Amino acid sequence: MPANSFTQLQYLSDKHWVNNNYNGYINDNWHISQRLILNLGVRYDGMPHAFERYDQFANFVPAFYNTSLGNPVTAAGTLDPTKLTTFSCSTTRCQTNGEQFYMNGLAEAGVNGFPRGNVTNRYFTWQPRIGFTYDVSGNGRTVLRGGVGMFYERVQGNDVYNAALNPPFAYQPSANNVMFSNPFTSALTGATTSQSFPSGMTTIKYNYPPPGTADYSLGIQHQLMPSVIAVVQYVGSTGWDQNDDRPINALPLSDLTDRQKVAGGTGANPYRTFPGYAGITQEENETNFNYNSLQAGLRMENKHGLTTQLSYTWSHNIDIGQNDLAGLTAPWNAKYDKGSDAGYDRRHIFNASYVYDLPFFQKSSNLAAREIIGGWSVSGITTLETGTPISIGLSGVDTVGLGSGGNRPDLVSPVVYLNPKASIGGYGHYFSKASFATPATAWSGLSTTNGYGTARKDTVHLPPWDLWNLSLFKTIPLTPGEGTKLELRFESFNTFNHTIFTGLDTSSGDGNFGSVTGDFAQRVLELGGKITF
Repeated sequence: MPANSFTQLQYLSDKHWVNNNYNGYINDNWHISQRLILNLGVRYDGMPHAFERYDQFANFVPAFYNTSLGNPVTAAGTLDPTKLTTFSCSTTRCQTNGEQFYMNGLAEAGVNGFPRGNVTNRYFTWQPRIGFTYDVSGNGRTVLRGGVGMFYERVQGNDVYNAALNPPFAYQPSANNVMFSNPFTSALTGATTSQSFPSGMTTIKYNYPPPGTADYSLGIQHQLMPSVIAVVQYVGSTGWDQNDDRPINALPLSDLTDRQKVAGGTGANPYRTFPGYAGITQEENETNFNYNSLQAGLRMENKHGLTTQLSYTWSHNIDIGQNDLAGLTAPWNAKYDKGSDAGYDRRHIFNASYVYDLPFFQKSSNLAAREIIGGWSVSGITTLETGTPISIGLSGVDTVGLGSGGNRPDLVSPVVYLNPKASIGGYGHYFSKASFATPATAWSGLSTTNGYGTARKDTVHLPPWDLWNLSLFKTIPLTPGEGTKLELRFESFNTFNHTIFTGLDTSSGDGNFGSVTGDFAQRVLELGGKITF
């Protein structure tokens, strides 16, 4: 660990982050008629960005970067000391002990009118909500329901914590093969250097709106018979200004000559878009998602000893990136990561939960049969669903040479799925690996995609789920009335021992590429008893 790492961690823990929220809402139910009810409301959430109480916080703003200062990075990848700026910190600011820092493009919180939270604050965050319930037939057996609502949220914690270690309040140089005790000394040769290394950092985009979401639904509910209700509904959601991480200090797309050098192993720092820094990860709210689903369900309450709920969902979830704080694969093209969401998209989902009182020997005149065989109940949960998409990565070769981001291979033929059980542990593969190939390099004159592969992030799907959890249980009274009782329970998880695969080797340059790397728990049996008194 470099000598200053402990100081950086201690310094981060000493910061005092402040979050101010301003909230209020109005909500009312209007009974327009005996058959129509409206739910109307509006909520307001004012969420200025978190700030450090003593303004020990700095942010990189690309628009502030002065290109006329020239490139301070030498051919060896170190900083030219003659082009560094010296900062002297007072006792009320971060103690830097007069160290030299490269500060081009960096702005300090509260200095020269720069916001204390390092980003613009958005206060137009009104969130209307409208819902209704309509009794279609007038007898309460058929009800039409619908609603729509807007929601805003704060990106809490990770953005400011990651950006807290930016210069000049902390320094995070990156060097390979150096001694833990002295990062200026080579662990291989013992040679020392007085050179400074470019610092990587995390920045927050100055234009930083709060993420917004709209949820909406419309459905009809009908009572088929007493205690039996069916429902069919459309449910959707749309999100805008969603959070993502973009590596903004990659090489320019037009710099094909230097991109080829970087792909061949040359350090990227002398050629980056913002010279003087290593990789810069920009946290921003620039992506979106949409979810659409058709949902159907049936609920039965204690009908002939059976209580059950059945539900089926046909849905599609599309987003850019993947999950919260997702890193974009292509720095200059966010849409390269648009596709089915790998964490949440399941095209078909069937769930069933049920409790059934077995009718056998419940009223038998034979005491032994009634007490031992009769009175048992069966319960369970069944889940059947299609597999989630998974992204295939390109490894072992760099056809892009940007110094940041990632890549995927070309898709040259439709994906064919094989036997997943034969692919466990690298002994085979679950899908046709020949469907993927290395794309042409950006500088070959043959690429039309800047060296990026044509495979979408959702080209391959994991195997489907088939999971049953079942229980058999019985309560035996040991004393009259509500006295002592014995409950016997036999439970099974993954009852039929179906293998449920949860991971794949998605690295195209790996020897186990395409093989299954993980599965869900095997069958588990439990037998238990409980006495209550």
